[in-house]
Amino acid sequence: MKTMTNLLVMSAFAFILVLSSCSKETVEPEPADQVLGVYNGTTYSESLNGIEQSIDLTNDAIKNDLTISMEVAKKSANVISIVLQIAQRDSIGTMQTSSSTYETLDLKSIGNGDFDIQNGGISIGQIGNGILKLQESYSDTDSNGNTVQVAVTIAAKKS
Repeated sequence: MKTMTNLLVMSAFAFILVLSSCSKETVEPEPADQVLGVYNGTTYSESLNGIEQSIDLTNDAIKNDLTISMEVAKKSANVISIVLQIAQRDSIGTMQTSSSTYETLDLKSIGNGDFDIQNGGISIGQIGNGILKLQESYSDTDSNGNTVQVAVTIAAKKS
């Protein structure tokens, strides 16, 4: 009987050791879950034929007249949508708002919690670690009818 009791005690002890030695595996959230939220614009930059101008959207003299926000929503594990909203005060003091929606954007990991944002396989920005940067380049015409290259970059921080 004493042998049976010792065997049971040893078995119970071994079972407890096995359970306590199991490692807890941390599951990393899906890419879209890591970047969800509202991001407030910090910088707006525009380049015409390589000549760049930047606006600090956090500057007290600017932030009451121009605000940019981007809301990132999850579509699937690696797909997000972004609603870009720009509000600017007009000459009579009224805030005029416009918005654009990017419906299906793919996230591709570039390491350290950062992701490349792709629209149809073309990179349009980066997101991760509370920072969002959208970039767009296109051709336009100036007032004289000349073709100009325009590049717009908006940087934002998660609220």
